[in-house]
Amino acid sequence: MSHLEHDVDDEEVITVSTNPQPIPAFNGSDRVDLDELFREARPVGDGSDLAAPGVFETPEELDEFLAWLRADRAAGLA
Repeated sequence: MSHLEHDVDDEEVITVSTNPQPIPAFNGSDRVDLDELFREARPVGDGSDLAAPGVFETPEELDEFLAWLRADRAAGLA
């Protein structure tokens, strides 16, 4: 077998159409009613239920992070 010949059984065959079929259009809108979207949403509260234990070793470390976060957000608003 020359370097130009090869075994077809070892290759993936890809068929390309020069006349592809159009993708069917959706009859609906991509808009969602906000009342429906948030119907079962509940307020977060103080966020303690979202806390991950062990992220900050001490309460002081958490306070330092929160101070940095507040300052960073305030700088973004300026």
